[in-house]
Amino acid sequence: AFPKPSSRPRRSIVFLAVTGEEYGLLGAEHWVQHPTWPLEKVAANINFDGIGTEVYGPVKRIVGFGAEHSDLGIIFEDVSVATGNMVTPDPLPEENAFVRSDHYAFVKRGVPALMLMGGPEGDLSIWVSRMKNWLKTDYHSPSDTVKPDWNWTGPQTLARVGMIIGLRVANANAMPAWRESSPFNRPRNQTKTQTGSALFE
Repeated sequence: AFPKPSSRPRRSIVFLAVTGEEYGLLGAEHWVQHPTWPLEKVAANINFDGIGTEVYGPVKRIVGFGAEHSDLGIIFEDVSVATGNMVTPDPLPEENAFVRSDHYAFVKRGVPALMLMGGPEGDLSIWVSRMKNWLKTDYHSPSDTVKPDWNWTGPQTLARVGMIIGLRVANANAMPAWRESSPFNRPRNQTKTQTGSALFE
């Protein structure tokens, strides 16, 4: 839980819980096709679907999937460092995580997004090895359940970082913008059909 802020943020913050990710981001796709908030006014999507490896121990390093594509990357780095965490590149780039989670439904319609994942300090290879093992044994499987040896301080750290990023976005003068060089750069609420791009097929 977090203390109630002394004043309301300049932008509304919508908490969205969707399902059907394993079958093609069904819940997220449904929302962006039938939004309860105009997509042109959606500043950003901050996705916590990457939470999982945080339970291995206290979080001291954070990955921001998609940080390199928009202004969200600057906020992500500032907040991570300010909270005592190390910014870490994608440890498994071959998995293409940025285009496989719920936020991608928003990305395809021009909304900048960031997916957070945290890990412990120390030997990076141990963390990567545990992630690879989880992908083989528990990913999208009934065995992906709460384990008695999980450390809950890690998810708490990531939630705090995400909250601060969200408040920074909500109170900023302008909405986050895509970097000109990003392949995902497009106006909000425009699809591949409208822009003529085959990138998201």
